[in-house]
Amino acid sequence: MKRVFVVDDEPDVVELLRTILESEGFDVGVATEGSTALEQILSNPPDLLILDLMMPDIDGFELLKLLRLDSAGAQIPVLIVSARTGQQDQIESLQLGANAYICKPFSPRKLVFQVRLLLGEIDDHSVS
Repeated sequence: MKRVFVVDDEPDVVELLRTILESEGFDVGVATEGSTALEQILSNPPDLLILDLMMPDIDGFELLKLLRLDSAGAQIPVLIVSARTGQQDQIESLQLGANAYICKPFSPRKLVFQVRLLLGEIDDHSVS
């Protein structure tokens, strides 16, 4: 069972993501603060990280930078799920090492597709 770790400071979003992902058969870990998330991610690296950008302690950009500096963290696929819809935020996230970006509000179907794509369970040629 693939393990997905969700980092978002909004409890409702965390629970929504957990529900969607668990219904698809994923093991889901969660954190609501960037500082505790980094510690948990590096001590037990997930197969995929879903990361919000706007958090109070360490924001998603900083967490992504710190993650990519660590040898264990550098290999984890990262999907940004953020309310920040600006092109510059998306570009900066990808430049820092994110693998994909989805804007909130998101379609659960699109989210699951992107997760499976990043985990290598499907390829982008299977889209009709």
